[in-house]
Amino acid sequence: MPDVLSTYLCMGEELMSTIDIKREILAALSHPEAEDGLYFNNLIIVHEEEERPIVRGEESDVLEALRELVKAGTVVTTGNGQETIYKLKDSLN
Repeated sequence: MPDVLSTYLCMGEELMSTIDIKREILAALSHPEAEDGLYFNNLIIVHEEEERPIVRGEESDVLEALRELVKAGTVVTTGNGQETIYKLKDSLN
């Protein structure tokens, strides 16, 4: 039987599952500040003057959640590498 805790990311007292990370990604990309999409760093770092929610989690877990959302067609990308911009598919219209 797989270790259930191995599917979670421990952040202090908080446990973050992939589902939680995906929810935070979708919330950040749904925010008006993300209308034109966000670079990866803009998902995990939010400056004081910005109002969008931050995506919590280890960078590798956030990237994996992003890959899954892209594969599912919920999130689209433009550019590549550090220049990749992530955007909700519905916001392309």
